Amino acid sequence: MQVTGGANLPVVRFGEGRLNATWPFGVLTVEHRRVRLRIRFFGAVPRLSGAQPLDGTPEDIVEIFPCRGRLGTSGVGLRTDQGRRYFFWTGAAARVLDACRREGFTVTTDVQGV
Repeated sequence: MQVTGGANLPVVRFGEGRLNATWPFGVLTVEHRRVRLRIRFFGAVPRLSGAQPLDGTPEDIVEIFPCRGRLGTSGVGLRTDQGRRYFFWTGAAARVLDACRREGFTVTTDVQGV
């Protein structure tokens, strides 16, 4: 399954920070016991910023959960075993969570804020 939406990724190059991309620049893929979240920008912005795309297995991702943004945006949050948090903004959160559950990820039902 591949879904287009918005994405919010941690940035590690310049200390702690975040790189946010609105729809349609976030891409989440769930298949073969892997979740991938990346930002699709033209040019080198994600690479130069130090934004960390996500490519994880059920062993790497501690939990996947429904989330709400500050303006009420719905989406999916992902927390890695290193404590990094990733957010994918989509109206298809239930479908994404179901696909993650089927692929063996730990999915919780508690809605978390950003």
